[in-house]
Amino acid sequence: MRILILGDSAIARKRVLPALATLSEVTGVEVASRSAFGAAFSDYESALAKSDAELVYVSLVNSSHALWAERALDTGRHVVVDKPAFLEREQAERLVELSRSRRLCLAEATAYTRHPQLAAVRELFARSGDAPRSIVATFSFPPLDAENFRYRKALGGGALYDLGPYAVSPGRLFWGERPAEVECRILSTAGPDDVETSFSVLMIYPGGRALVGQFGFATAYRNRLSLLGNHRCVDVDRVFTTPESLENELRVSQEGEVSVVKTPAADSFALFMKEVFAKIATRDLEGLRAELLEDALLLERMRRSALER
Repeated sequence: MRILILGDSAIARKRVLPALATLSEVTGVEVASRSAFGAAFSDYESALAKSDAELVYVSLVNSSHALWAERALDTGRHVVVDKPAFLEREQAERLVELSRSRRLCLAEATAYTRHPQLAAVRELFARSGDAPRSIVATFSFPPLDAENFRYRKALGGGALYDLGPYAVSPGRLFWGERPAEVECRILSTAGPDDVETSFSVLMIYPGGRALVGQFGFATAYRNRLSLLGNHRCVDVDRVFTTPESLENELRVSQEGEVSVVKTPAADSFALFMKEVFAKIATRDLEGLRAELLEDALLLERMRRSALER
C-alpha cells in the first residue's frame, strides 16, 4: 500500500515514518509539507490531486485534522489521523459516517493501545482471577517551547485536546464501556491565548470502578499507568510513549511482595498501522471507526465538564 503523509510533524518524523519503513505492506511513502525541505509535495491540495497513495496519514496541527481528513476521504482514500482526531464530536460523527458510506477506513492513531505490554497487564490480572477496579493515569511533562502550536487556541492547542486521548482511552481498553460520571478540572493555563496546560479528571464507571488522571505540560515528567485490582496492582512506566527498542517492565505488587515482569520491545506505531492494513484488506473497518467515535464522545464530556467550571 502506498502512503501519503500530510504534514512534517515531530511524531511523523520520529515514529510514523520509521514504523512504516519496517512494514512489508508499505510499497511507498510520500510526504506533503509546506515547510520541510525535500518533501514530495509543497502543499496538501496538489498532494491529494497528484499522489497515487491509497492511504493518507494526517499529521497536522489539531485544528486542520477535520478539513484534510474529509478532503482525503472525498478523493476515495483511506485515512488515519493523529490524535486527537477531531476537535468536536460533530466532526467525528460526520466523518465516521462519510467513511462508512464510502467504505473507507477512518482511524485515530492512539497507537499506545496496541503495545503488547497492555495485553500482558490483562493477562497478569486474568491469571490470578483478578481484574482492575481502579486506574491511575499520569502523563505530564515540562512546558514546551513558547512557539509550539499547543499554546494557540486557534490551532487546537491546550492540554485537553493534546493529552485528552490518553485520559479517555484506558477505560475503553480495560473495561470496554463508558463512564457513568465524568468530572474534569483545569489546573493551570499559559501562553498568549491562556490555553489550559494541565488538568485532572475523575471518571466513575459502573460497578464501583474509577479512573483518576493527571495530565499536562506544566510539571516534571511522569508517564505512568497504575492498575489496582482486589489483590494486585500493576504499574507501567513510559506507557503512553514507549520507545520501540525498550523492553519495558511491569511492576506487580501483591500481598506485600513486589515482582518485575519484562515485556518484549515493540513498535506500537508499526503494530497499529499493520492492524489498519489488515482491516482494510478484510474490510473489517467498523471497530476502528467505533474506537475513534467513542473516544471523541468521552473527550467532549471531559472538556464540557472542565469548561463549565
